[in-house]
Amino acid sequence: MKVIIGHTSADFDCLASMIAAKKIFTEAAVVFPGAIEENVRKFISLYGKVFNITQLKDIDFKKITELIIVDTRQADRIGVFANIIGEKNIKIYIFDHHPPSENDIQSSNSIIKLVGATTTILLNKIIKKNIRITPIEATLFALGIYEDTGSLSFSTTTKDDIEVLSYLFSVGVNLRTVNKFTNVGLNSQQKKILNELLSTAKEVYFQGIRIVFTKSKTDIYVEGLALVTHKLIEIINCDIIFVLVDMKNKIYIVGRSNRPSVDVGLILKEIGGGGHSQAASAVIKNKNLPEAEDVIKKILNEKIEQETIAKNIMTTPVKTIEISTTIGEASKIMLRYGHNGFPVVKKGKLVGIITRQEIYKANHHHYEKEAVGDYMTENILSVNPETPVLEIQELMIKNDIGRVLVINNSGKLEGIITRTDLIRSLYGDKDLNKESYSLFKTSSGKFAMENREIKSLIHQFFPKDILDVLYKIGETGDELDYSVFMVGGIVRDLFLGFPNLDLDIVVEENAIKFARFFCKKTKAEMKSHKKFKTAVVILPNGLKIDFASARREFYEFPAALPKVEFASIKKDLYRRDFTINAMAIQLNNKNFGRLYDFFGGKRDLELKKIRILYNLSFIEDPARIIRAIRFEQRYDFTLENATEKFLRKAIQEGLISRIRKKRISLEFVNIFKEKKPIKVLLRMNELGILSSIIPGIKITESLVNIFNKIDNNLKEWKDIFPHIYIDKTILYIYYLLEMSNLSMAIFQKKIDYAEKKIKVLEELFIKKEQISCKLKKKELKPSNIYYILNEKSNELLFAILLEERSDSIAFERIKNYLNNYKNTSIYINGYDLIQLGMKPSPVYAKILRLILYLQLNGVFTKKDEELKFIKRLLKKRII
Repeated sequence: MKVIIGHTSADFDCLASMIAAKKIFTEAAVVFPGAIEENVRKFISLYGKVFNITQLKDIDFKKITELIIVDTRQADRIGVFANIIGEKNIKIYIFDHHPPSENDIQSSNSIIKLVGATTTILLNKIIKKNIRITPIEATLFALGIYEDTGSLSFSTTTKDDIEVLSYLFSVGVNLRTVNKFTNVGLNSQQKKILNELLSTAKEVYFQGIRIVFTKSKTDIYVEGLALVTHKLIEIINCDIIFVLVDMKNKIYIVGRSNRPSVDVGLILKEIGGGGHSQAASAVIKNKNLPEAEDVIKKILNEKIEQETIAKNIMTTPVKTIEISTTIGEASKIMLRYGHNGFPVVKKGKLVGIITRQEIYKANHHHYEKEAVGDYMTENILSVNPETPVLEIQELMIKNDIGRVLVINNSGKLEGIITRTDLIRSLYGDKDLNKESYSLFKTSSGKFAMENREIKSLIHQFFPKDILDVLYKIGETGDELDYSVFMVGGIVRDLFLGFPNLDLDIVVEENAIKFARFFCKKTKAEMKSHKKFKTAVVILPNGLKIDFASARREFYEFPAALPKVEFASIKKDLYRRDFTINAMAIQLNNKNFGRLYDFFGGKRDLELKKIRILYNLSFIEDPARIIRAIRFEQRYDFTLENATEKFLRKAIQEGLISRIRKKRISLEFVNIFKEKKPIKVLLRMNELGILSSIIPGIKITESLVNIFNKIDNNLKEWKDIFPHIYIDKTILYIYYLLEMSNLSMAIFQKKIDYAEKKIKVLEELFIKKEQISCKLKKKELKPSNIYYILNEKSNELLFAILLEERSDSIAFERIKNYLNNYKNTSIYINGYDLIQLGMKPSPVYAKILRLILYLQLNGVFTKKDEELKFIKRLLKKRII
């Protein structure tokens, strides 16, 4: 008899390995030697019949000739089967991925490989033997690999694990089932333990490494401590943790580590436990919780490895410059020393950092005589000399910075660590000359998203026709071997969940060539702009797509038009206004959904911050000042501190007045397209921006009230008159000018506005009061009302309604006009007049207008009456 067993407290890797072994040893019985985890038990309750698992009570131990052990080789982890180990007539096979220990079962038929999951070892044999796998088996095997590799995030994950998982997906893995059993909720008992663990968690430092200890006690045995630990780590965000729970006078311990210096498997092995370097467990008897904790701490002191720390890799001494140093002097110092940045000090005290890029840009714009203190970054991020390198890496990723300062406990600057120093310490000197963004592409923790998550988000966010277009763009990129990306506002709003279908596509090559090729495939039309290397494509369904070459821009002077040259996607994103608009999602098939976030845009979305990408951003393009406020108010964000400082400085220097009229007109009008433009105006007024655009603008309480009234009345208008369009931007601008006592002449001097809209504004200024007065006359027939309101703009009618009481006669007459009179048509036409013997002439229009007025007044109700009336006029020779 052949028997396949795993270990007690079987997890998914154990179960998956047992079923995989059954694919090889087809005649063997699959048996659990002891308890199994609750989550695995639930899986078996659903799918157990598929896998044909034998009960332990049905095994005749005297008949066992071959014993296949998977996912362990420790005798004390195989339950009652340990009693038959060593019998001469039993052949033993072992498949395991755990490190060796003193208690290991020895066998000449062992396959031990340090991969992420034992399932991987067995599947490699299955794949080589070309043994068929069903989709449900593939799903279980994937569960085993995902569980023991932390969804491929543990450092124990190997290339073999990934390749095997890829093969399983080609067979058919049900991700819903995988997610169901890897993302499990807690039961009430587990939640109670979790809450106690949260309340007792405390940090302890060993050789500068932060380790969390947390304890709990319960009178009953509660399964799933590993799951509770997983949830706990998600909440408190720690790298190393030891969870100790006293259950029925036994201390159950779970250890987790994401640091190479702390091997929890090695540590818990000392007290009879086992596992991996990143995940292990143990059980202690005859000790209380404090005693068990002390045992682990003692082992930690002996076993923990010293990590590389800041003082081991920092550069020292550090060259600094005084805050009063001019930009010109700083440029010469930087050239002399070849550094990319300098700490800035004031009387020996550290006050900021200035980079080569900031100095270069300030120099380029002729600010060489100004002090570096005006352009430095005051947000200083520093570490202690004893800070481990991995914590420095997290700091750089989280804040998207290229250097950190090393400051001791007394506040003295001891050194500086750059990205190059960090990469060298982690990966050695290899390939340091090549650009590598692998450490800095995305943040860790809650800010990171996998390609598949973003791909899923894209499918939820966009309608099918847009999705089809995105995939076609990616296919076109693959055919031309061009990298293509969706960029800017549409990426920002995708993450925020805001509706946005403005497709901006960047091509890491010639966008005009790409657009031409795309148009041939989709029968679309195209317009190109060779100077800026852009193209606009209009699809047959009317959808517009903007294509641009990945490019960098140079500004010869503040507010100048940029000069353009081809560049990488990173440089293209760097030229943009704010971090939240500097993200890209790749559309090529292989990397569809991959996020490029070099500058922490997603992090700033989480933090609700508007942040410029470099300190001279507002100087190079002052129009960004207005955009910063629009985005801040649209999303209820706040300006990041340094960004607000540079924005205020740009306003004080009068840079808004340097913006070209056409550009500032566009930005000004865009304010009124916001959902709540009054919020933007109030903030701009507070910062002194409005008066820089149009002197004399006033933001009063009355204006706030009228803007709010416009918003409220527009909702009612859409309900009552759904097909009558109102351009609310015209109304906002009109009341802003009227309540500021500003004339159209002043407005047109500062702002370019569409000619049609100017005519509507003029009509509002000239005719609003006049029309309103006429409508209030006592005796007006429907024809009189029609005559007064015909061909007047919808905005004029809306403005009159806005200022009238809902029970006023003027209000009622406008409603009647819009609901009844405006769309009235007469029964006869010019052809009928010809039939009556009238020659075509200008009198036709007068006759038809007269008929319309009489019909409005109720004189005519059908065509015969109109014809008889005209015949009478003809007979009397009146016409």
